[in-house]
Amino acid sequence: MLAEIQLDMLFNADLNVNDMAIMRTQRMIALGGSKEMELALARIQLEPHEGRWMWAVSINSSNGSESGYRPLPKWGKFAQTQEDALGRAADELRGQLGRLSDQERLRVIVWLGGILSAPK
Repeated sequence: MLAEIQLDMLFNADLNVNDMAIMRTQRMIALGGSKEMELALARIQLEPHEGRWMWAVSINSSNGSESGYRPLPKWGKFAQTQEDALGRAADELRGQLGRLSDQERLRVIVWLGGILSAPK
């Protein structure tokens, strides 16, 4: 028996400069047949809060490994500048690379290099 999945409840937000993601394709089997959709393989969110910057990271691997959170004050993840928050988020994602497949790990490393070297 196939369970019905409400596909519109899954992440599919419009990203902005403070919300960066590298996407991956996922085949979902739902009533009515299979559908391919884009999911964030890795995501960094930056959010200003009271003169400082918060960050959050998430991963969603094709191997089933997934973790993440939103940038909220309760996590205590603060940096003085947006650039510093981005660097700390990148460091945190690097710490989770072992949870990704080999191919995904390489994609995320290249992606992080691109966003960290991009002009501010």
